[in-house]
Amino acid sequence: MEKKLLEANEALKNKKYDEAILIYEEILKINDVAEIHFNLGLVLKIQNKLDAAETSFSKAISIKSEFVLAHYQLGNTKYKLNKFDESEICYQNAISLKNNFLEAYINLARAQRELRKFKEAEDNLRIAQKLNPDFLEVNVLLGLILFDRGRLSDDLKHSDLDKLNEAKIILSKSIKSNPNYAFAHQNLGLVQQELGDLSDAKVSFEEALKLDPNSIYANQNIKILLNQIKILNELGISKDKTFNNSDLLKRFNKIPFITHREPDSTLIDLLYKINSTELNKTKGGPLFGNGKTSDYNLLENDNNPILINLKKELIDIITKETNSNILLIDSFFNILGAGGGSVPHHHLNSFDKTFKLDQQKFSLTYYLSVGDQNCDEPGIFKIYEPDEEVLPTNGMIMIIPASRKHSAVYGGKKDRVMIGVNFYLYN
Repeated sequence: MEKKLLEANEALKNKKYDEAILIYEEILKINDVAEIHFNLGLVLKIQNKLDAAETSFSKAISIKSEFVLAHYQLGNTKYKLNKFDESEICYQNAISLKNNFLEAYINLARAQRELRKFKEAEDNLRIAQKLNPDFLEVNVLLGLILFDRGRLSDDLKHSDLDKLNEAKIILSKSIKSNPNYAFAHQNLGLVQQELGDLSDAKVSFEEALKLDPNSIYANQNIKILLNQIKILNELGISKDKTFNNSDLLKRFNKIPFITHREPDSTLIDLLYKINSTELNKTKGGPLFGNGKTSDYNLLENDNNPILINLKKELIDIITKETNSNILLIDSFFNILGAGGGSVPHHHLNSFDKTFKLDQQKFSLTYYLSVGDQNCDEPGIFKIYEPDEEVLPTNGMIMIIPASRKHSAVYGGKKDRVMIGVNFYLYN
């Protein structure tokens, strides 16, 4: 067995992973040893054969329940498989066997962040910080978690400035200790953005991109930020200058504005041809069920005359009804099959609240086809606080404040096709 292990180690040293796997499997036929299952799992994980690695680490634990590193690596593998709830348990098991396991606390916090258990993640990072106060990775991740906890809550009623300011301090100190850590600059930019310090956030995101030009997150963040700066400039808005829209809010809160635009088959055909994301694969948003959804730039297409005309007509409808200027910020379509719809949600975000844009933002829904309403779930559009129900008709257009929660579940056999638009009103 020792000779075989030496051969496996030599194969690993030379990155001959397939050869190492064969040797480990050969050993396991004779000796069912926890450590060999563990080593096999590590090699499989290197090769990104995660399902097989998961099996190997689990077998190691079944043989040796107190195998700390096996629990830890099983957690890492499950995390990569997006099994965050299971990875959380694995890290907790590792910590229960070794209460000063710094890396396990860090990865436990990562898993809990994915599960939106921000308080638990913060608590575990505080422990990690005590274990190693100067560990850069701990402090930068703690800054990100404090950002998560400090940002505006789901109901967008408040933010925790103490958490945000602590995050800013921690991340600034981390950058001073290591100016070349792109992740720290990126996280600091997020905090500055949340606090409304957009020019500072721009500097942070640019530094993150300079250090890591291929960072998907940094590229996305600066794109969003530049769009926010553009919106504020076009609206003539600052944190101290707001737009009084109370009359329109009262009106649309009382009765959703409903008008009609005759849908045409060419528009519907076009939407079916546009590349889209399946609803049931959409993560992190309110959409669920069967169907398709586009990204949020549907009407920004300057090359398609059908979409150009639609955009103009919708803007004209809104402008005429509200007697205000309009800034269209995003637009998308949903094609819903049976089981498609949305859970209760609104269309405000933290940027809207930070810059007091919640009274200026509205959402429009345009039904091109209501599909089949002769079913158990005809897809009634539900609006909350006060509660109202609207049965859509073909060509119907509704406008509601973006702050108002709404939902629908559709059960018809024929597809329901709709377009959504979010926009700001301004003087």
